[in-house]
Amino acid sequence: MSGARAVVVGDVIDDIIVVPRGPIRTDTDTAASITRHPGGSAANTAAWLGWLGAAVDVVGCVAAADVERHAAALRELGAVPHLQGDPTRATGTIVIVVDGETRTMLTDRGANAGLDPAAIDDGMLAEAGVLHLTGYSLFDALSLDDLARLADRARAAGALVTFDPGSTGFIADYGLAAFRRALDHVDLLLPNLDEGRMLSGEDDRAAVADALLAHCPAVVLTGGASSVLVARRGQPAVEVPVEAQRAVDPTGAGDAFTAGLIDALLGGAGDLVAAAAAGVRCAAVAVRQAGGRPPTTGASGSAGEAGSPESVAR
Repeated sequence: MSGARAVVVGDVIDDIIVVPRGPIRTDTDTAASITRHPGGSAANTAAWLGWLGAAVDVVGCVAAADVERHAAALRELGAVPHLQGDPTRATGTIVIVVDGETRTMLTDRGANAGLDPAAIDDGMLAEAGVLHLTGYSLFDALSLDDLARLADRARAAGALVTFDPGSTGFIADYGLAAFRRALDHVDLLLPNLDEGRMLSGEDDRAAVADALLAHCPAVVLTGGASSVLVARRGQPAVEVPVEAQRAVDPTGAGDAFTAGLIDALLGGAGDLVAAAAAGVRCAAVAVRQAGGRPPTTGASGSAGEAGSPESVAR
């Protein structure tokens, strides 16, 4: 896999991040910091991969008028955009209300529903070491058959298929039984603990991972207070330590983790535990800044040595 590209398919979003400066007061004003950022789980993951120096293609769909704006933001961070323009739908938008380390998200999927999986051609997959998908696209753009065909094409080209379930709310809306069928087409599942509990019907982390291994050969379970759990069929589970961070904004931390892990695999890490540790380092950078994307080239130095792509790679 060393030296190959990542292909990331899924959502591209406009994030509106709201951080209230006190308790939210109904029927009147509450002072808040409100910022706008390009986002979307798939696009964020691709942006972090580009920032880390990985070769990455990202496929998504936005409003026709927003194609160049979102493409430019991705190119600035090193990702290669392949964005479809929807002539009728607005770009998807999420209002994210941040309260400490918790978030409430109000979502309009918008143009993401128009994503055409046929846009991922065989030439793109032929250069891929990893195909990364997010569960968000299952809710409105990709059918289970679409996902299965895309995963089969990627494997035939020699790529690993990774999958982030995305959202407990959308999983519940989609239906557990149907969503679990999607997992049977995945090589590496990347849920957080809440998503894992919902998908497995278990509560204990080890039991969650064991249940999910019935669907796919490897699971990396995030969301633990002090560690990430790496589980593989036929091998003992391994805890990868997570150092506590003072979070500025948790938005995009999971996407950054995924990018760090994939980058390590593409770089020849050869071991899922080492790749998960790289994911932990990347997520630590993400939570120390606002928004779901990495710092731009001009700003990355402000995070210090711990916030540079080189330090994450180590």
